[in-house]
Amino acid sequence: MKSNFRDFQYSVLVNASKEGDDFTPFRLTVLKYTILVALFSIPFVAVLRNLFLGQVEIAVFSAVAELLIFVAYIFFKLRNYAFARAFAITGVFTILVGILVQDVHYNYMWFALFPAVSFILFPSYVVLRASIIFGILIAFIELALHSYPFWLKFYYVQEVLIFYCFMVLGGYLYSKILEEHELVLQKLATKDMLTGAYNRWKFLEDFEREFERARRYNYPVSLIMFDIDHFKKVNDTYGHDAGDRVLKKIAKIVKDNIRKVDMFVRWGGEEFIIFLPNTDKKGAKVLAEKIRKKIEDTVFDEVGKVTVSFGVAELEKNDTIDDLLKRVDEGLYRAKRSGRNRVEVV
Repeated sequence: MKSNFRDFQYSVLVNASKEGDDFTPFRLTVLKYTILVALFSIPFVAVLRNLFLGQVEIAVFSAVAELLIFVAYIFFKLRNYAFARAFAITGVFTILVGILVQDVHYNYMWFALFPAVSFILFPSYVVLRASIIFGILIAFIELALHSYPFWLKFYYVQEVLIFYCFMVLGGYLYSKILEEHELVLQKLATKDMLTGAYNRWKFLEDFEREFERARRYNYPVSLIMFDIDHFKKVNDTYGHDAGDRVLKKIAKIVKDNIRKVDMFVRWGGEEFIIFLPNTDKKGAKVLAEKIRKKIEDTVFDEVGKVTVSFGVAELEKNDTIDDLLKRVDEGLYRAKRSGRNRVEVV
């Protein structure tokens, strides 16, 4: 029970640390240029132009929007992207409210800015809710604040909302396509395509953060490194396709027997690592023995029996990341030297 509770605590810490993970390079680029374009265009296009045309309300709202965009720029420079994004879209929203209050219908085409920008900068479910609220605001201002006959108000409302709904729908569909592409690119960048395990680069990137968290919150951390015994012989005897099937099956066995908070990594070739947060070396050894036995008992189609050797190491007080990796590699070497198909703890 105590272990499960600590696993839950660790999961909360991990999830909390991932806030802001939706700021992909593409979204950051869009955010950057949205801020810069707005920062330099609003004074001329939205403030001075509307003052010249006598549209004071739009000019005032636009001046407020310029201030919000400037704050967004400051937050962007400070790399606080969540606040930068929030102030940028609030600035866009403020100008659109000014257009509504001014009641200049030929400017309603600018409403397309809200879904166009929002669906790129924010997750789609957030924008859908905000779009509904903005749509209600459009209807309220048109019906409640302006002095046209009701039939004319209704005409303007339905005309604007139909246009606006099509823009929201288009933005939503585009955002879903964008999210799918981002998921594919993320998978290609972080995962080994054959086994589905994380690749070495993703592991090293995340391990440093997990390493520091373990230090800060005093969690035990262990690594398991394993290698398939005589794998070259498997490839030479049965072919590389058979070898690939062995790797995939072993990867599935491992993934079926580790926790969600654990990280399974293809270190290179037939060598793998399992990163175990909140686990000491005794617990890691138990897991390694369990996986070793399951692999030993599995029949691998045309190959038959396959065995695996394991090294286990726990993060010690003065360890660096390299120290831990060297020690777990030493454990694997001992397992190989001692006859293979065994677990060695160092």
